[in-house]
Amino acid sequence: MTDPTTTATPAPGGHDAERPRAHDDVVRRDVVSSMQRLTTESQRVAQAFAGQQGLGHIDLEALLHVMQAEQRGDPVTSGRLGELLGVTSGAATGVIDRLERAGHVHRSRDDVDRRRVLVHYSEAARAVAGQFFGPLGRLSGAVMDRFDDAELRTVQRFLADMSVAMAEHARGATASAPDSPTAPGAAR
Repeated sequence: MTDPTTTATPAPGGHDAERPRAHDDVVRRDVVSSMQRLTTESQRVAQAFAGQQGLGHIDLEALLHVMQAEQRGDPVTSGRLGELLGVTSGAATGVIDRLERAGHVHRSRDDVDRRRVLVHYSEAARAVAGQFFGPLGRLSGAVMDRFDDAELRTVQRFLADMSVAMAEHARGATASAPDSPTAPGAAR
């Protein structure tokens, strides 16, 4: 017999351990509202940085992918960056060209496979980002200091799973958006 207060439905990130179901809809609404506020404020910060640096939205997204890839020790190629951005390799090359002209990235040949060209986050970009985002890093650190390691692992798992769910929805929304007859302003 199944316990109605638990669920074994796998989460988007693959965490499928049976846990008590949350019955408090108010808490769930508050979580969604908090995520919406965080997203809105994150977008404001990103737009302010992009505006100061003369970057468009896709430029900023590309820069973030390049930075994160370097942090993982796995620099991206222009083709991989195009995949991450959901654009053609030609469009990715245009983005990289703009970022390179602005001094945010540079290209280099792969030491192992000289045919591959890798895109790297520049030291100048690191300094600019550090100056702009340093205060946010200190504020974020102060918030995280209020949580113990177990709580932070739970938050990290939740945010990772929500990111997977959001990406899955975005892929579906992007794939169906142009043909959607119910979209506002769509031709009928």
